[in-house]
Amino acid sequence: MMETKDNATGAWQPNELTAARQQINDIDDQLVRLLAQRFEAVTKVNEAKKTANLPIMDHGREDQVLDRVTGNDPNPETRAYMRHIFATIMKNSRDYQDYLTKINRNH
Repeated sequence: MMETKDNATGAWQPNELTAARQQINDIDDQLVRLLAQRFEAVTKVNEAKKTANLPIMDHGREDQVLDRVTGNDPNPETRAYMRHIFATIMKNSRDYQDYLTKINRNH
C-alpha cells in the first residue's frame, strides 16, 4: 500500500495523486492481461461443455468461485465488493459463452 504525504493544509500533494493514479493504471493493465487469459480459459470451458452437452450456467460452480475469491480477500471491508466484481466477471463469461455458442451454430 502506498503512503500518502499531505502538505501543510492536509491536502494530497499533486505528485502523490499522480503516483497513485499511475499505480492504478499499471494494475489495470495487469488486470486486462489476466482477464484476457481468463477468457481464453472460458473458451476451453465452453468447448468442453458443448462436448458434454452441459448448460452454460452452473450455479454450484459459480457459488464455489464466489466463496473462494471472497475468502481470499485479506480485507474484510472489501469482500462484498470483491464478490460483486467476480459476479460481474462471471456474468460476462457466461455472456461470452453464449456468444460463442451462437456463432458456432451459425458456422
